Amino acid sequence: MISKVFASAYQGIRGVPVAVEVDCSPGLPGFSMVGLPDGAVREARERVYSAMRTANFRELHQRITVNLAPAAIRKEGSSFDLALAIGLLLASEQIAWSNSENWMLLGELSLDGLLRPVKGVLSAAFSARQRGLNLLVPQENLAEALLVDDLKVVGVDSLKSCAHWIKTGENISQKSNYIAKKRKNSIKVYDFAEVYGLAMVKRALEIAAAGNHNFLMIGSPGSGKTFCAQCMPSILPKLTPEERLESVMIHSCAGLMEDFDPNDTTRPFRAPHHTASVAALVGGGRNLRPGEISLAHGGLLFLDELPEFSRNALESLRQPLEQGKVVIARAMETVEWPAQFLLGAALNPCPCGYYGDAEKECTCSPMEVLRYNNRVSGPLLDRLDITIKVPRQGYEAFAGQQKEETSAQIRSRVVAARKRQYARSQKLYGKLLANGNLGADQTREICKILGPAEEFLRRAVDKMGLSTRGVYRVVRVARTIADLRNAEIIELKDLAEALQYRNS
Repeated sequence: MISKVFASAYQGIRGVPVAVEVDCSPGLPGFSMVGLPDGAVREARERVYSAMRTANFRELHQRITVNLAPAAIRKEGSSFDLALAIGLLLASEQIAWSNSENWMLLGELSLDGLLRPVKGVLSAAFSARQRGLNLLVPQENLAEALLVDDLKVVGVDSLKSCAHWIKTGENISQKSNYIAKKRKNSIKVYDFAEVYGLAMVKRALEIAAAGNHNFLMIGSPGSGKTFCAQCMPSILPKLTPEERLESVMIHSCAGLMEDFDPNDTTRPFRAPHHTASVAALVGGGRNLRPGEISLAHGGLLFLDELPEFSRNALESLRQPLEQGKVVIARAMETVEWPAQFLLGAALNPCPCGYYGDAEKECTCSPMEVLRYNNRVSGPLLDRLDITIKVPRQGYEAFAGQQKEETSAQIRSRVVAARKRQYARSQKLYGKLLANGNLGADQTREICKILGPAEEFLRRAVDKMGLSTRGVYRVVRVARTIADLRNAEIIELKDLAEALQYRNS
């Protein structure tokens, strides 16, 4: 007898329904699986057979052939276990469907028949809804699957309970037992009220958050660069429902859902160590896993100690910064991941960290300072809209009693400025765009410079030697500054402040 159930593979963050066809026929006992399964999928046989014995199903002494269609797509991971087990039980006539609906089954089986959570469930849920399938998942994946509207989802905890549900059709509660956990691997989000002094730095970061502008902080060790960056998520606008779903899909495909709250609307904050490889930053590797720039999609990617990253890793960021996506090409397949992130970076002015410091003398030679700064290429620096120097704070910052502005107060201005940008771009182009994401033609239309401001910009460009891309970025920052003060026209003072943040 031949049975067919559905599972799911994924390409990038896109789910691809896979038909698991099982043929149990008389003959010499054997098992063969075709359809480009990887090692984890081929090993499913041992897990499935053990789980079936534990659940008191009879052993199969037949010729078994399993086909995973479409055969041209590589199947990876352990999420095919449950579909294979149910397919075997259906083909051997040990169970039968109590209804005529088509179901997609996901889950990894343990040897004792319990179901373990798998990755990529949200992508599978969207593909199931598109194909008109219902979805059955491990109980621990239920909260993730329920994020998709208009989809019938059932959560089970073992092969035995799944088989019982298939035979009887008894209602199973769709209530998730998911408990929101603190994300162990994330960096704590701090409040700007804890940052004493550094008013100019906080102003620059407010502009960066309001317009989605990439930024660079330069300062001596201990001046507060990293701490200010950790405060950034507290002033960024909350994730929209669409952005939240995309973020959950990426983390799910990367297998990082264990300590990730799918209902959290705080924007992602990723701060990889400077030893990160190109594949770790951009994505790829043997099993094509999303990289840090995709995990930071919709949020902030912070690169501390920027010159310490490898040159190849930094240069690999240039194209995703412009395109908002990353495409990984391999001989057998090409995948695409979203990568619309805000890039923040920090560096010391020299190897010892005190070049230009007013209080502590630098011990580096001019050649060492030059070599250190040349580790970061000019084209990458040109893509950073805002550069700000972070001065070292003395005892006054420690002893200061003044009440600093909270992140909530700053966020209110950031959100108001974003709303103006979104309303403007929605009216003109039918989509939501922050100033930092405008194209060349859009910048010319939205960020018009008139009168004395235009002449001022012309002289500044000649004096500072700005590239064409640099000019566009200065104008976009000026537009954001004007939005923060609720002004329709970019004035000379907006341009002057924007130029101050250019290669300062």
